[in-house]
Amino acid sequence: MKFAIIGAGGIGCYYGARLVLASYEVDFIARGAHLEALKTDGLQVSHESLTFNEKVNAMSAEECWKKPPSSYDVLIVCVKASQTSELAQDLKSWLLSHQVKPTDAPLVLSLQNGIENEQQITAETEVPVVGGIARRIGAHITSPGVVEAVGPAQVILGGWPNESASLIPKSKLESLCVVLNAAKVPTEYSSDIKLELWRKLIINNGVNALAALVEEKTGVITRDIELSKIIKGLMREAAKAAESVDVFLSDGDVNKMFDLIYTFDSIKPSMLVDREKGRPLELDEICGVVITGCEKQGLDAPYTRTVYSVLRHMIEKQIID
Repeated sequence: MKFAIIGAGGIGCYYGARLVLASYEVDFIARGAHLEALKTDGLQVSHESLTFNEKVNAMSAEECWKKPPSSYDVLIVCVKASQTSELAQDLKSWLLSHQVKPTDAPLVLSLQNGIENEQQITAETEVPVVGGIARRIGAHITSPGVVEAVGPAQVILGGWPNESASLIPKSKLESLCVVLNAAKVPTEYSSDIKLELWRKLIINNGVNALAALVEEKTGVITRDIELSKIIKGLMREAAKAAESVDVFLSDGDVNKMFDLIYTFDSIKPSMLVDREKGRPLELDEICGVVITGCEKQGLDAPYTRTVYSVLRHMIEKQIID
């Protein structure tokens, strides 16, 4: 298979490196100083079970869209959720310019934060999307062209929104699972990826914004007695919000997701890294979704609303100052 990693940041570069080592063709789509480093010096990835330091095929998004869709079998999307609409428009224009039907496009696998990316891509492009979750992985660019990663870096994937409604044959997705597992990316097929995405949102809503607010790693906040109570409140609100789209999660799901992040390596979640680097945060795509989901049911989400509002105020104040 031939892959393109759209948004080759920390997570995308880790998975891309695994695929390169398994002898698959991979294009790393990046921008700025990171792209220039990838082009000139190659990619360095350090992980407890992987040391990668090689030249890679790196290019800008503009360069990627000049290639025909037949250049790729799979597009792995790792851009920020706030950039999904722009990506979808580029994808739509790319297929139109080459007169390729949406159903004949390369597989589009989203490994993004949030639960609305797959729906947005499908709605804007009519391309059937593979929903995906990058689970138990922490990966960040430490300097241009250099990535540090921790965790078993598992992937769960499935046709959006679930097996019965997806236009992508199960056999095709199972073949992708085989390829990823062969590349030492532990991958599972899910018949209900929408449910799995909401389970991940439980974790993201629980620790991502809170870690950015108090500027601490996950291991610190999950082991703090008072903060852990807030985390569980945030997680329960995410589970309740899921009911607005007919996804039903139990207290058992909440406890399982808390245990998962509690026992995982202590990491800086993406919002904390983005705050440190002065980049936009995925507040609306994570916390905003939970608040809206609860409001649709006539409910409030006090934990989520408080963390969301305070963190947004602090970020806006920093920008003004």
